[in-house]
Amino acid sequence: MTAGPAGSTTFLGVTVESDRGAYDTRRAAALSGVPASTLNYWARTRFYEPSVAPGPRDRLWSWNDLVALRLFDWLRRPKGAEEYGKTATQKIREALDEIREMGFPQGEVHWAITIDAAGRIYVVTGAGGAVRATPGRQAAMEGVLDLVKPYKDAAPDLLEPRPLLRILPGKLHGEPHILRTRIPSEAVYGLHKEGYSLPEIAEMFPGASSEGFQQAIDFERGLGPV
Repeated sequence: MTAGPAGSTTFLGVTVESDRGAYDTRRAAALSGVPASTLNYWARTRFYEPSVAPGPRDRLWSWNDLVALRLFDWLRRPKGAEEYGKTATQKIREALDEIREMGFPQGEVHWAITIDAAGRIYVVTGAGGAVRATPGRQAAMEGVLDLVKPYKDAAPDLLEPRPLLRILPGKLHGEPHILRTRIPSEAVYGLHKEGYSLPEIAEMFPGASSEGFQQAIDFERGLGPV
């Protein structure tokens, strides 16, 4: 892991911008697939605090936080007999403490973590290697989890939530937007709720297709009420 420009780190050749993106708790919950009550509890107990603004009144989560939240939620859930085991919250806390001791910034923890079938947490060390996220750091397994893909049949892909929508952590504060534009899906949905038709919205935002606007509306509607 090497330091990059302000707010970024390069890990295994990937540049991570943990200070990019700014989602309030409602939106972070909808995008991550983790209930808002859980996010608030984790922040309040300092299990995992938002990277952008820890609150307590106005909490703002980064894009990297969304991926980390999915990881911790996934670890805590029971799985099928042939899949990974459930990891106790206390074990996750202990692993987080150890990972932080190893020098990984909080918002970038998910890039370093992998897990075995017993629910034990490991830190990827490069070249496919991994060590246990416990004192001693025993060598172990290979492979990582893909936490960007759609999660729990409700939360979207965190980079490509719809064919014509994108989420780029360094663009528009990480807000979902129509492909190759700077048109946030939330703005389109807001106009739709006010009664504007697709042709009327298209006149306000030239450069995007009607299908892009429709996908923006459907996507925001699927995230749930404000």
